Amino acid sequence: MKYQHKVAEELVPVLEAYNSQPAPPEGMPMHEAFRAGLSQMAEQVKMESTDQVRIENKFFTNSDGSETQLRVFTPLSGNGAKPLLYWIHGGGTMSGLPEQEDPMLYNLALDLGCVVTSVNYRLAPENPYPKPLNDCYEGLVHVVSQSGDFGIHPDKVVVGGGSAGGLLSTSVVIKARNEQGPKILLQVLQYPMVDSRCETDSHKEITDLGVWDSGMNQYGYQCYLKDVPESEYENAVPALMDDLSGLPDAFIAVGAMDCLRDESIKYAEKLAAAGVKVELHVYPGMIHVWDALAPDIKASKDLWAVRTAAIKRAFDSN
Repeated sequence: MKYQHKVAEELVPVLEAYNSQPAPPEGMPMHEAFRAGLSQMAEQVKMESTDQVRIENKFFTNSDGSETQLRVFTPLSGNGAKPLLYWIHGGGTMSGLPEQEDPMLYNLALDLGCVVTSVNYRLAPENPYPKPLNDCYEGLVHVVSQSGDFGIHPDKVVVGGGSAGGLLSTSVVIKARNEQGPKILLQVLQYPMVDSRCETDSHKEITDLGVWDSGMNQYGYQCYLKDVPESEYENAVPALMDDLSGLPDAFIAVGAMDCLRDESIKYAEKLAAAGVKVELHVYPGMIHVWDALAPDIKASKDLWAVRTAAIKRAFDSN
């Protein structure tokens, strides 16, 4: 299917401003450049507790013996156990920190009346698959098993994330199915990186917008799959997996000007073919992470509304 190849008018100045930032030093590896940028963002937007939401860092020991951070947002209104939104940050699997999304996670905790956690998983290429996935899954198991300490209802769990966070979120729910792990009501996949092949029309079309283009996505997957045998790709890459049956409902959103557009749509179709209930939103003219770059435009507000509604329905279903 042919999509209109045009960035939405309201995003043009945002994209121009984004691309006018100073270029990283010549010769700096892409993962280091992304880490520097997202670390700076995290420092700028990092939040402290308020009289409405307590923000704290807790830790668990992963299966390799490393202390791993969980950033926790707990609404202070209401009594009793609350639902859990287990969030996984983006950054191409090679960069990113929980704090880079503090304002969004703070507001989700308020709007949903739920505890929100974000895991600081190990990054590729130093820690390729399966280490990032293991950290994300083991963090979820820890939170659910320690539900009393986190103040959460262990049967009201939603897992979600954007970009690499979408890749890791759907990978976590697949691992939970395979290992009879925590019960998950919904997987929230925003513009998810779900196919390492990068061969779709949108990958061929969207190569130079500057936010997250096909070449960047290919580099991210090269980091994630570093030294992973090709025979293992079908276990590491969701779009290559044969069996997607028995997974929780999915909410998927992507922009039509995102190189991940086609794989997001194809993954939604593959989930639906496996018997998974899917809610798919495709936003004309929107680029990768448009809602973070331009949170006040109509498409961003619409995404916030439909995503929040989907999560509330999931929580209310159990």
